[in-house]
Amino acid sequence: MISRNVSPLQALSLLCAGAILVGASSSTWAHGSHTHGQGKAKLTIEGNSLKGEFDFPLESLLGFDYPPSNPAQQAALDALKSRLPQPLLFLEPLADAGCKAVAHQSTPDLTAADPKADIPNIQYSVTFDCERPAALESITFTAFHHHAALKQLRVELISAKARRTVTVRPKFPALTF
Repeated sequence: MISRNVSPLQALSLLCAGAILVGASSSTWAHGSHTHGQGKAKLTIEGNSLKGEFDFPLESLLGFDYPPSNPAQQAALDALKSRLPQPLLFLEPLADAGCKAVAHQSTPDLTAADPKADIPNIQYSVTFDCERPAALESITFTAFHHHAALKQLRVELISAKARRTVTVRPKFPALTF
C-alpha cells in the first residue's frame, strides 16, 4: 500500500529528481538526436530544381564530434571546411540531366564557428538547376567517398515520379528512380 503522507524532505527530493530529469531531457533535445555513422537526406525534385538537404552528425563527417584536440583532427576539420563549398563532393546528379549547383549552405557556418564550440550536427543544403530534369534517373551520394565514418544515409525522395524513403550505403551510394 502506498502512503499518501509525504514528508517535506521527501517532497523536496522528488522535486529535485524531477528537475534533474527535465534538465537532462532538454539538454539532449538541444543537441538534437543523432546516431554516429548515420545521416539523413531529403531530395526534392520540382520542375528544373533538385534540392538536397542533409543532416549529418559531425562524427560521421570527421570521425569525431568534439573540438579538435590534435593536429590530425584540425587537418580533418580544415579539409571538411574546404569541401563544404563544393556540393558535388556530397551529391552528384546524373550527368545526362545537365545539373549545375546554384546554391549551397551549411549550418552552423564552420568557418565562423567558435573552434571550441560543441557542434553535434551539421545541416547542409544544396540546390541544382537541371537543364534536362527528365534525364535525372539517379543521384550519387559522393559524401561516402570523402567521409569514411559515414556508414548510411536515410534518404527521403520527393518528386513527381516518386515519393519514397530508402537507406543508401557506401557499397552502392546511388539512388535510382
